[in-house]
Amino acid sequence: MRASANLAESLKVCYSVRTMRKGFVRIITIVSAIFLVVQPLVVQAAFQPGRIIADQEFTDSTTMEVADVQSFLVRRGGTLGGLQVTDFNGVTKPTSEAIVEVARLYGINPAVILVTLQKEMSLLTWKTPTQRAYDYAMGYGCPDSGGCSAKAAGLYRQIDFATWQFRQYMNFPSSYKFRAGSTYTIDATPVLVENQATAALYNYTPHLHGNENFYNFYTEWFTRTFPDGTLVRVGKTGVTWYIQNGERRAIQTRAAFLTRFGDYSKILQISPDALANYPRGADIRLPNFSLVQTPDGTTYLLSGDEKRLIQSPEVFRNLGFNPEEVVPVSLEDIQGYLDGVQISNASAYPAGALVKIKENGGIVWIEQGVWYPILDRQILQSRFPNRKPNLTITNAELVQYQKGAALTLRDGELVRVKGEGGVSVISNGLRRGIPSRKLFNQYGYSMKNVLIISPRVAELHPVGQPLASIGS
Repeated sequence: MRASANLAESLKVCYSVRTMRKGFVRIITIVSAIFLVVQPLVVQAAFQPGRIIADQEFTDSTTMEVADVQSFLVRRGGTLGGLQVTDFNGVTKPTSEAIVEVARLYGINPAVILVTLQKEMSLLTWKTPTQRAYDYAMGYGCPDSGGCSAKAAGLYRQIDFATWQFRQYMNFPSSYKFRAGSTYTIDATPVLVENQATAALYNYTPHLHGNENFYNFYTEWFTRTFPDGTLVRVGKTGVTWYIQNGERRAIQTRAAFLTRFGDYSKILQISPDALANYPRGADIRLPNFSLVQTPDGTTYLLSGDEKRLIQSPEVFRNLGFNPEEVVPVSLEDIQGYLDGVQISNASAYPAGALVKIKENGGIVWIEQGVWYPILDRQILQSRFPNRKPNLTITNAELVQYQKGAALTLRDGELVRVKGEGGVSVISNGLRRGIPSRKLFNQYGYSMKNVLIISPRVAELHPVGQPLASIGS
């Protein structure tokens, strides 16, 4: 989908964010709205045969310690959690220890070994496996042509030989059939192999079904899902993405970012492969509180994820909107917005306003005739980046409006309750605990972005499920 010419042209100029009180318009100018390249919306299938796992994930041998692997094996319910193996030096050790040692030796993710054990012989969940299942646990030395090599038999040999083979695929890619960047017909399906780790998996198992099983197990057990509200980016430059409802939404302009999110330091780094796991949702191009007009002459005010219909040209004039601020858009440009409450002559503060209370200095948000308490400066900064109160009213004026629920922190914020330990992330209004510093680092979070909040603010955010640990 290409942006309309009118929209692209309009975004080259400065944008204004409007705040109103009973028909009076005050303008806060946001400069340098830079239009970025708009890419087409693509909804991707869960299994992408050309990109099964990221190279970095495939070769990260540090993702799990022995205790992590041991706990994982026990939770899966098979026999490996209680099984001892003997290595090439005659040393007997738990299977979990052997897996981690071999993973570190060859520089392969222990999760890849675990998933392969399940893909080939179901050993992670099989409660009564046969001796043959142990002997050829990773499927190494068992070609499609039939027969398994006696020299490869044995659980430890299987773990070592197969992991060594994965490393060979990565170190010497030109020596094997499947290579990154080439297209192959696999099970009558053309597949463009996009990266070396995917090529390695096809060299090991040259079939779609087996690799789809690998993907499904790996995704279910080891893929970390960023909570809603997370901002991510591939590399230090390029498009910033907003994770929302399990989709990735491209933030296509600087003005859109500043008016909705405001803080570039909270953007997390993500690999291209990890980003590709999220289906693409609607782009975010326009600044918050933009006035837009579709080709049929309908005018909307954009607020968050909503578009609010301005009922008539008369309403537009009566509320003091500025015609010069209206941005022409196509229907495609606003397809990602939900229909919000319509704006009429009776609407008070249709674009919302940050208002300071004269008597006590408190700050509230008034929108569509409802005022919302802001209990803490942390919430103010989180919800309204780069904005300050621009109006002052008395308590007597405030009571004219209906009182709403206290505003909460924006999704994606990292928080720690004052006087308590542990860090949580806000997602869908809930505080989701981050169980360990290791997991905190694996998600790419930074302690400098952790907000210290009061118990009063914490109470606004019920406790939700902790973020998933590796191997959960």
